[in-house]
Amino acid sequence: MNKDTSKYSTIIITDKNSFESRIFSVKNKHIKNFFLYKKIILLSFIVIFCLVAGLISYVSYVYNQKEDLHVKISNLESKLDSKKLNEMILNLNEAEKSLIKIEKYLKDRQVKTLPTSEIKLNNTDNMGGEYYPVNDSNLNLIENKKERISDILKKIQYVPIGLPHIGRITSNFGVRGNPMKKGTGSEFHPGLDIAGNIGDPIHVTANGVVIFANVRGGYGNCIIIKHNFGYETLYGHLSKINVKEGQTVKAGDVIGQLGSTGRSTGPHVHYEIIYNKEKENPNNYLDIN
Repeated sequence: MNKDTSKYSTIIITDKNSFESRIFSVKNKHIKNFFLYKKIILLSFIVIFCLVAGLISYVSYVYNQKEDLHVKISNLESKLDSKKLNEMILNLNEAEKSLIKIEKYLKDRQVKTLPTSEIKLNNTDNMGGEYYPVNDSNLNLIENKKERISDILKKIQYVPIGLPHIGRITSNFGVRGNPMKKGTGSEFHPGLDIAGNIGDPIHVTANGVVIFANVRGGYGNCIIIKHNFGYETLYGHLSKINVKEGQTVKAGDVIGQLGSTGRSTGPHVHYEIIYNKEKENPNNYLDIN
C-alpha cells in the first residue's frame, strides 16, 4: 500500500562522528502538533513567570506599604505625644501663673510663704529625677491641680490673712495688763495693736462687705468687714473712715487711716479677726508655710 507523500515529511539525522545517517518519515500533523505544544509550553512558562513576578511585586508592595504605615503611625504617635507634651507644658505654665498670683497676693498681705515665685515649671534645661510619661491620666491630674490652685487663689482672697498696717506690734492677743491703769489689773485683749503715725493708710485684709463704719465705744472710729466662710475683721481707733456700710472692698484696699480715737493711749490700729462669732488670734493668720 503506497503512502501519500504529501502528508509526510522526511527527517534525516546524521552522526557527525560516523557519518551514518538515519532517515525518518513523520506525518506532517505530528510536526505541527510538536510546534503547537512547544508554543503552548512556552506561553505557559511566560504566563507562570508573569504570575510569579506579579506575586513577588505585590508582596513587596504590601511589605513596603506596611513599613510606610508603621512610619506614619510612629510619626502620628510622635505628634500626639508632642501635642500632649505641649498641653502639659501649657497647663504647668498656667499653674505657675496662678502660683505667682498667690505668692504676690500673700506678699502684699505681708504673709510669710515659701518662695514659689522662684519656681520655673517650664524650664526644661536641667530636668532630672523621676520621669512621668505623657498620658491622659497625667494631663487630667495636672488640669485638676491647676483648677485646684485657681480655686485656692479665689478662696484665700476671702480669708483675712496678713496685717492691715506694717508697724510695731505694741500689744498682742491674749491677757495683758490694763494699759489705762498701769500697774493695776489685767484684761483680755482680743486682737493686735499695731503702732504707726496718725494718717497712715489701713488696708483691709480680705475681700468682703462693710457692715459697720462708725464710732463704736472704746474702739473709737471703727470699721467691721464681713468676709466669706464665717470671717469678719475689725479695725479700731481710726482717725478717718474711708468707706461706708454696704460697700464692697477687695483685699489691700485702703479703708481708713490710723489714729488714736476711743480707748487709746497712742496712735495705733486695733485689729481683730472674728470666726463664727469667736475672736481668733491674728498671729495665726500671718504665716502660711
